[in-house]
Amino acid sequence: MRAAIIDDDDEILDLIEQILKEEDIQTRRYARAEKFLADLKRHDFDLIITDLMLPGISGLDLLDDLNSRGIDTPVVIITGYASIDSAIEAVNRGAFYYIKKPFNIEEIRCAINRFRQRRDTMEMVKALQKQIQMLQERIEEINREKLQDIPDLNNLQGNLEAGKAFAAIEYLGKLKSDGLISDKEFGAYKGKLLKRII
Repeated sequence: MRAAIIDDDDEILDLIEQILKEEDIQTRRYARAEKFLADLKRHDFDLIITDLMLPGISGLDLLDDLNSRGIDTPVVIITGYASIDSAIEAVNRGAFYYIKKPFNIEEIRCAINRFRQRRDTMEMVKALQKQIQMLQERIEEINREKLQDIPDLNNLQGNLEAGKAFAAIEYLGKLKSDGLISDKEFGAYKGKLLKRII
């Protein structure tokens, strides 16, 4: 797992980097958002932790930039200028988590745990979606097989007509053996019945 840390304060970068290393997360650190954005072409990140107030592009502007690029990597905003308004603004622009300075180690760990829970949930959702798709494909396959097993209605109609004709011929045979119709009449009736099914 890889995380980008963006802050113009080296002490903050050192502290967050140390916490992430203890959580087995590889890090790249940046003093400016511009440098981070330029690096995005060469590196992929699973998590971004950025200060709200940065020289140049701010943390909120960074969120807008990432959104415009279609990058949905979770972003944790850290700020020493915490307020309800800035927190709401950060969340509205897509921030995953919001931490105010001075922060303690547990707050960073809490953000990481929430990120991991989100990642695990997303992976579970993807796995379930894949299973649902496989089930739908299997159901469609079974339905196709069942449709193939249904006899053609025209053939079914023909089979019914043939069955009736042979039953009638059999009945005529009894009438002939009982002397109720002649051989000639039996042949004529039989011929007519056979013409219907051929």
